[in-house]
Amino acid sequence: MSPAESKANSKAIAAAARELEVRRKAATAAASPPAKAVSCTVRLTTREAKQLVRLRKRLASRGVAAGKGQLLRAGLLLLANLDRAELKAAIRDVIAPEANTRS
Repeated sequence: MSPAESKANSKAIAAAARELEVRRKAATAAASPPAKAVSCTVRLTTREAKQLVRLRKRLASRGVAAGKGQLLRAGLLLLANLDRAELKAAIRDVIAPEANTRS
């Protein structure tokens, strides 16, 4: 990933985290009862866990404090807003990685 793409991705994730926080605060301020939280366990590979730590550090260096759960929620928010083709491209390697064909 090029530095420009990395910076753009970082900005998108930070924006999603801010949007998620704004939505939560708006929901809390509304008269309706707060959304019920559900516990969920996610298993990550070592590589994915390290990426999460690096992302948290990168955001922290830019003044955005975000926990792992917040980053996962922000990623979910971003994925939920993609059209079908973009979503398929975004998760292709996670759901159905291409087989490594060696001759």
